[in-house]
Amino acid sequence: MNYLRRFLAPPVGGFLVACLFAILPVVAQPGKGSVRVLQVPGLDEYCRINPGGVSVLPSGRHVTPAGKTVRITRAPFGLKLTPDGKKALILHHNGVLTVVDTDNLDNAIRIPSYDNQRPAVLDGATFLGIAFSKDSRTAYLSGGDKGNVVIFDMEKLVKTGEISLNTPDFEESFTSDLTIDHARNELLVLDRANFRLVRHSLPPSPSQGGGEKNSPPLGGGVGGGASIKTGRIPFGIALSPDRKLAFVANVGLYEYPAVPGVTPANKDTMMLRFPPYATPSKEAEEGVTLPDGRRIPGLGSPLADEAMSVWMIDLEKNQTVAKLKTGHQIGEMMEESEIIGGSSPNSIAVGSRFAYVTNATNDNVSVIDYKNRKLIGDIAIKVDKRIDKYHRQIPWPDALWHLPEQRRKNAVRSPARPQRRGRD
Repeated sequence: MNYLRRFLAPPVGGFLVACLFAILPVVAQPGKGSVRVLQVPGLDEYCRINPGGVSVLPSGRHVTPAGKTVRITRAPFGLKLTPDGKKALILHHNGVLTVVDTDNLDNAIRIPSYDNQRPAVLDGATFLGIAFSKDSRTAYLSGGDKGNVVIFDMEKLVKTGEISLNTPDFEESFTSDLTIDHARNELLVLDRANFRLVRHSLPPSPSQGGGEKNSPPLGGGVGGGASIKTGRIPFGIALSPDRKLAFVANVGLYEYPAVPGVTPANKDTMMLRFPPYATPSKEAEEGVTLPDGRRIPGLGSPLADEAMSVWMIDLEKNQTVAKLKTGHQIGEMMEESEIIGGSSPNSIAVGSRFAYVTNATNDNVSVIDYKNRKLIGDIAIKVDKRIDKYHRQIPWPDALWHLPEQRRKNAVRSPARPQRRGRD
């Protein structure tokens, strides 16, 4: 079993798993019986990169890219095309940005450039959020743990300003995914550190006679910047076609509290030497009192609505109207095994009637009938029946969401694919 798992642990980006490796059966004959062993094709090969042919990953899988290969910096977090389709923008780890001309893929520009002739536009921090103005001239980039949104000129390739999420009420923000409601000219940003959705009115774009510059911190009023509570660690956001609903995918399982009484001055003596409780347990949910009298708050229930869920937010009222627990839940049985972790819903695509949510640790896509505010089933992600039971595909949305709406509907309605559940 360990041998099998060693060679079949899949890479991030599970929708590509079917393209990443071939399953080669090897039959051994110990004594009278036989054993079938599954192994990756590059078991005895060194890693190599071959843009024009077959590359070998560290796991031993073979990768043959489709189309043209563009070499970019490591650790890409986010990818998005401009509305006019002329450029692609890629956010990388540690504040690196790549701009790709879709008509000339060889012209990929790294910011900052290696010779520092083109300066950085992100202050050493990025995450996955990218959004564009309607005219494709301005990009809004997630600043990660800097708690800001960087405003980027797509023509001059320079930073023109930034928007801070930090306020006296919400400090140490972490900018996650973001999107733009062009009808309202409004930016919607997830703050994964403070568990909230932030709304911010944008100034007119340069083509509308306005200008992009530093904006004040986001406040609490509608239009000036509403702050709406979400579940634990909001990660992905999408809007309904009519822009009346926002869908937020929350990937957090627990709400980790700060240890009371600890300051920078006394941290060496007041810090916890050992975890105050084990999970799962009543103490972990409700909290404990230490011998010194300090009360350590609990983590909350991993089955709470705030944990690993999708929230639907009415943008006309700034109110949450549905909290849906997608995927398989902790304690449920699946294929003779108990679920011990959450489903990790991470990203969402929304059609005219259904919303589709990728559950990273469940290897499935949950389908939401958002007109009726209910879950209607799951679409399993399968590769090969001999390995599907190991459930390690880690689905990510990019390969699925480009399907036309009607094809997505057909996939959902197909009786062979959805796994219906006994809940509304």
